[in-house]
Amino acid sequence: MAAAQGLALGNIFLALFLWIDLPQKILFPLLGLLLLAQIPAPFHPQQRESLRDLLPYLPFIFVFYLLIGTFYVCLMPSYVRFSYLKGLELFFYIGAVLLAALLFRQKRDYPLAIGVGMGVFAVAFLHDFNRLTSNLAMYAVQAAAGFMDIFCLGLFLRGQDVIRRFGLGAGCMLAGPTVGLPLLYAQRWPFFMCTGGNLVLGIGLILFYFVQSARTRRSSEGTPSAPDTPPPPETQETHLAELCRRLGAPREIFSYREWEILKLAVSGKAIREIASLLNLSESSVKTYLQRIYRKLGVSSKAELLRKLARAGGVAPEDHPSP
Repeated sequence: MAAAQGLALGNIFLALFLWIDLPQKILFPLLGLLLLAQIPAPFHPQQRESLRDLLPYLPFIFVFYLLIGTFYVCLMPSYVRFSYLKGLELFFYIGAVLLAALLFRQKRDYPLAIGVGMGVFAVAFLHDFNRLTSNLAMYAVQAAAGFMDIFCLGLFLRGQDVIRRFGLGAGCMLAGPTVGLPLLYAQRWPFFMCTGGNLVLGIGLILFYFVQSARTRRSSEGTPSAPDTPPPPETQETHLAELCRRLGAPREIFSYREWEILKLAVSGKAIREIASLLNLSESSVKTYLQRIYRKLGVSSKAELLRKLARAGGVAPEDHPSP
């Protein structure tokens, strides 16, 4: 939700800058300064993790932004000519962003599916750009971009290896328009590419769904680990995320720091140990723990462990309170 609010506010400020009609020699340095202002932001320690959950999505991300970026450029001249109300498309983007953030909490792939669907819907108007179809296509493109932007941010900004995830994922996002824009010079290639490419993307998404479902079923039917062999950290984190989801607190409602502290607390670490591991003060750890307790509807670590146990997790006695 924080990412959605940031995207919404960023687009509002950008629209205001464009409405003021600042000269480009002022506008672009100003935008650059706003980006540079993020450099002093705190840097969270990174822990190298497997990117297996990210890699299957990268082809879809690349193809989507390739198609949508190219189609957007094809559509823009017609939309500028026929638009009902200048700036109205921004509200479709912001609305999609906020709705996508809510859907992402329910199931991660919902924004992806809706984003692809809205992209296919937009390209359906490609054969005839008139006043009505130009506006409908633009609104659908903006909504598609909003859903996909949130899906991508939610996918990239998770786990403990955020820098690698975001670098690889955002690189695929930006590679799409980079490849697509030169093709605009190839006569009618953009129209062929957008139409045929969306069919490929839609069919690919369906195949992806069935392949992932089959893999999930095979994993659930596999041989469980020996009881004396502790599960790998990734499995432990996935299990904890599932327990929190059952308790009405999906992983996405926790900040990066809250989630790190929750994992350490559930593993049996004392407040002093957590503070030392994360280079925080003990009072900061206690503050984060209070936020975590509120989100999970408990008031203490003991109550938290009991609640997780009832949801199907590890018994509280396996993780004694400090």
